[in-house]
Amino acid sequence: MGTTASSSRSKTGKPGTGRSAAASGTANAADVRAAAATRKLEPSLKSFPTLKNIRRVQDVYDMKFVLGTGGYAVVWSATHKHTTEEFAIKVMKATASAKPQDDEVTVDEIRNEIDVMRKLQHPNVIYVKEYFVQSGKFYIVMSLLKGGELLDALLDLGNYTEEDAKKIAKQLLDALAYMHMNNVTHRDLKLENLLLSRPNDVSSVVIADFGLARNSKNARQVFQTQCGTPSYVAPEILLGKAYSPAVDVWSMGVILYTLLIGSFPFAHDDQQSLFKLICAGAMDDQQPEWTTISDEVKDLLKGLLDVDPKKRLTAADALNHTWFTNELDCSSHDLRKSHLRLAAHADAMKLAIKVFQPGQALVVQGEIGNEVFLIRDGTCDVIVVGPDGDKKKVASRGKGDFIGEMAVSVNDLPGENVAGKPRTASVFATSKVTATCLTKSDMRWAVDHDYSLENQIDAVIAARTAELASTRL
Repeated sequence: MGTTASSSRSKTGKPGTGRSAAASGTANAADVRAAAATRKLEPSLKSFPTLKNIRRVQDVYDMKFVLGTGGYAVVWSATHKHTTEEFAIKVMKATASAKPQDDEVTVDEIRNEIDVMRKLQHPNVIYVKEYFVQSGKFYIVMSLLKGGELLDALLDLGNYTEEDAKKIAKQLLDALAYMHMNNVTHRDLKLENLLLSRPNDVSSVVIADFGLARNSKNARQVFQTQCGTPSYVAPEILLGKAYSPAVDVWSMGVILYTLLIGSFPFAHDDQQSLFKLICAGAMDDQQPEWTTISDEVKDLLKGLLDVDPKKRLTAADALNHTWFTNELDCSSHDLRKSHLRLAAHADAMKLAIKVFQPGQALVVQGEIGNEVFLIRDGTCDVIVVGPDGDKKKVASRGKGDFIGEMAVSVNDLPGENVAGKPRTASVFATSKVTATCLTKSDMRWAVDHDYSLENQIDAVIAARTAELASTRL
């Protein structure tokens, strides 16, 4: 949804992992950099036992508007009241259930995410400042990444080349080498979890969403939990074997291929067939775009996507590949066709986006509401037509606001087939408006999971009702 701090998590729905990858026995430049960063960080970690703030988050930060929602979190733009510094605040509600559902998260899982993130200080890894706990909700204060999602920025590029892909890959591999040196495995690396610190600047890539990440006690520890996103998951996970940080390198290979070709290296409409392709390492090298990329990056992809984790390149080794070290200028390798394919790929990944021109109606009074909109850009006016036919502007709406909240009641329960309700006002675009389109089931999810402030949904509905009521006085 173009958020500044990703908040979704996914699982394969399939068995876990393969053999553990052996640690590289040779020192190289990336190893030295990662080790130096670790030594520099160790004193601050020992002297900083907790990031927990015992005050109320509302006493410290002004929470502005929703940046995005995900599997079980809402991310807000916020400003520190004393310093005026901007941050993103990820709000998560912990379940007390001993058997949490897929859309629920436990206290231990949230604390694990915080513990992992506080351990890492790297320019290409999202930074966590502190967190608050209130009424069973965790408020995690982190970097405000103003560049949005990497994928969106790539689609905005007028000229996209292999050199751009190289710039992105180098940052990600450097971050992975650092993470793995610090015994952190991300376990859900994918395009949706890659953000930019600065708008349209692909040299400011940041890895986010550490909800599935894990600390290991040492470099030899392996994991067996079944998790990840199907198109990015490593074959050892699908084969139900123990796995190591090498799974992140596989996901990196999928990302790099997608950046270069505009589609996944392993793709099939049937999930079981997809898993067979992944386990066989049957990378698609028949796409026309494959002929436009350099031989060096093809070789790197084969090293990143080796089905044997023991033979797979480590992140540190990948940084020493000739694609990076021979200083070959790849800006002449135009990826225009891949760029077009990437746009179609992005459309399939995201919620529906609609664009409204000035004067166009998002919502019409009296019509049955079956969808709502989250404004991404632009402004709208809320207009009510009275019994005598007079039109009255009752409010304005902008970025971060939901349009059509009144079509869903707080009493609507998830899973119910709730009939749409008549709209009580019209909403017209006053400028060009870009909005995410949510179905009624999406909106009911928001009613259940928007943990931004206590009773906020009820307050919003009360405020909307008061606005409308004022038109009848």
